[in-house]
Amino acid sequence: MDLLRQLEAFVAVAEARSFTRGADTCGAPQPVVSRRIAALEQDLGATLLHRTSRQVELTEVGRTLLPHATDLVARAGHFRELAATARAAGLVVGIPPGPDPHALVAARRAAADTVAAMTLTFAAEPAERRAELVRRGRLDVALLPCPPDQEETGAELGAATATDGLRGRRLHLDQLRRSGGDEGRPRSVHLSAEDDVPWVRDPVHRAARRAGLLDGQLRVGTPDTEALTGALEFGDAILCTRAWAAAHRLRWRPLGDVAVRRSYAVAVRPQVSRPLVDSLLPALARAAGLADDPESSEVPR
Repeated sequence: MDLLRQLEAFVAVAEARSFTRGADTCGAPQPVVSRRIAALEQDLGATLLHRTSRQVELTEVGRTLLPHATDLVARAGHFRELAATARAAGLVVGIPPGPDPHALVAARRAAADTVAAMTLTFAAEPAERRAELVRRGRLDVALLPCPPDQEETGAELGAATATDGLRGRRLHLDQLRRSGGDEGRPRSVHLSAEDDVPWVRDPVHRAARRAGLLDGQLRVGTPDTEALTGALEFGDAILCTRAWAAAHRLRWRPLGDVAVRRSYAVAVRPQVSRPLVDSLLPALARAAGLADDPESSEVPR
């Protein structure tokens, strides 16, 4: 990088035949430009410019090297443009594990409709890993869990079920206590690792205690496959968004005992335009399973 700045200073001054005008071209103070050229001459072991009180002239070595320096500076500029274009054309977005592929396709289309030629690439990672990767610059954008009062995007959490054993427009947790599962064990309610956060876990725990559920009936951090198996085999309930339930063809209802949300703040890498990311929030919400995909099949509500 130092060599490139030195070459840029040399080319600018040589073409302008003036340190003052060359410094203006570089957008740097004249003393800084002078030091860069002096450092380049010292590194090369040759004088590149004759300096007089009236003008600047190239030495023989300077005339020989100027075309090559100009070419290198031009190539570096082209490299920067390519990098900027590549960044502008696509973003790598960290989302929760287990995304619905149909939702990802819909999110890509929505992003392309919002920003011409914008491509989203999704990395499904646990929350702590998403935070780490965006800090390290490996993700451009990441959805990170936050309390609802800090939410930038989110969705209500309700209960999804696979059987008709639990009725009503809302699911009340005491229904799990009163109604045994098909295989003789009490029905459980499952919380995913994504919802193992105080603003979701703690209110649901309190509601479960008030409803008289046994300790083992509230299962926190259940993997999706295990939770779905429990719903199909035992009639369990899964705490999830409406969109997630629709993607897995489950019946979704609001909870009758407590209101909780899956809520996210949006972490953005410093080099990425925040207004651009804000314009893409609906697409990101769809990819994260926070919004219904209008193209998904209808399921019972």
